[in-house]
Amino acid sequence: MKRIILIAIIALSIMSINAAVFTDSLGRTAELPDEIERIVPSGNLAQLALYSIAPEKIVGWSSRISGSAADYFLEGAAELPVFGTFYGKKANLNREALMVASPDAVIDMGEIKGSRETMSRELDDLEKSIMTPVVFIESYLDNTPEAFRTLGYLLGKEEKCEKLATFTEEALEMAKDARSKITNPVTVYYSSSEDGLSAIPEGSFHGEVIEKVGAENAVKNSFGSAYADISMEELFMINPDVILLSEKKAYDEVMNSPLWGMLDAVRNGKVYLIPSEPYPFIDNPPATNRIIGIYWLGNLLYPELYLVDITEKTIEFYELFYGYELSREAAERILYID
Repeated sequence: MKRIILIAIIALSIMSINAAVFTDSLGRTAELPDEIERIVPSGNLAQLALYSIAPEKIVGWSSRISGSAADYFLEGAAELPVFGTFYGKKANLNREALMVASPDAVIDMGEIKGSRETMSRELDDLEKSIMTPVVFIESYLDNTPEAFRTLGYLLGKEEKCEKLATFTEEALEMAKDARSKITNPVTVYYSSSEDGLSAIPEGSFHGEVIEKVGAENAVKNSFGSAYADISMEELFMINPDVILLSEKKAYDEVMNSPLWGMLDAVRNGKVYLIPSEPYPFIDNPPATNRIIGIYWLGNLLYPELYLVDITEKTIEFYELFYGYELSREAAERILYID
């Protein structure tokens, strides 16, 4: 018996569901069982989203959710097998191990990689080779609430997903209201590399939070790439108002280097290490961690517009998305609040 799935016409047309067939964001269709009990995420965004919704249904990862912070906050994550990268140039999927795990579905989320036709073909080939339905849900920050609600239908977790969607909508609405009031945006330089010189440029999927909160990415993207190597000379020309870094090594270099010290952001004390337990609030991966990133960065840059107790909001986020109860002291440590 196939599951009767309600028809969901989702904003931005990211997906649709009918009586027996799920149609994903690429227009691909898949028949799904009445109750989906065993799932595998095929990428980082899907891993964190599905962990927030139904950790008990996950039977393995595409890549290891590792590190002391991840092991600490994401209970049981380290014990699951890793099947490898599912598709693309670096694909190393262990198809035999995946098939032994016998998932009901493989779920991928995120941006469309390359052309729709190429990605559809790759996922079709994957589906045939593992003999398991593979569905893709396009998910940017703006349509994350709709993605959560659709996953709620698929996984029988409507109530939990409504809470996740509502939390996300509230963050997006606050950001939308703030952007409407900002006339002179703060310029932000963001790097996730250890030397601080590999920038996330404007328009990159990995830097959505910067523009979403109403700031201006200081590095322009002329080639459509996700990353941009930059020289100190170029950085001096940009001279951003704020510098965001996700690596402690880069932060220490910036704060102690006479060369970096010539930048206005350093002189004005506007260099920030991004909270990163278990994952950076801005990116890496560009997943559910970005939702609390909207509140954190918005409150940091425009406290008069983002009127939230960021410590309390962080506690709320960790409980809802990670199932972890933070103390106020632990939240302040994560946020680097003295």
